[in-house]
Amino acid sequence: MNRGGSALPSFTVTAAASHVELDSAGAARAPFTVTNTSAQTLKGRLLTRPSEQANPDWFSIGGESVRDFAPNAAEQVVVQLAVPPGSPPGSYSFRLDAVSQIDPDEDFTEGPSVAFEVAPPSTPKKPFPWWIVAVAGAVVLLIIIVVIVLLVR
Repeated sequence: MNRGGSALPSFTVTAAASHVELDSAGAARAPFTVTNTSAQTLKGRLLTRPSEQANPDWFSIGGESVRDFAPNAAEQVVVQLAVPPGSPPGSYSFRLDAVSQIDPDEDFTEGPSVAFEVAPPSTPKKPFPWWIVAVAGAVVLLIIIVVIVLLVR
């Protein structure tokens, strides 16, 4: 999106998916395609823009965040998510923006939002109480011994 004037922005940003799933460690990868739509090589800055609730520290861009984009060429960009354990559960989103280094105030593109869910911490299963089986076995053994002793007399 170019917000300043009528000139078209130099970049387009598309997301491979509108939603990503965090793995059990809270990590995910979100692929984007950033295209230089101009006929010249441009230096662009890639920025992650988390929703208000999301922590900016959860996001990083794979590779250089400032790079040269060939004319009329597309580059694959991966945003890596790393949500630490204990983060507040809920629905979050972010986007990837591309900004021209030549005219950052006038030539920038806001990418589409990508959503993800932070699940509440799961309560660990309690281990099976094997001591109950041991106690029950001891009681049964004791009863058998008492019955044998009484029958032998």
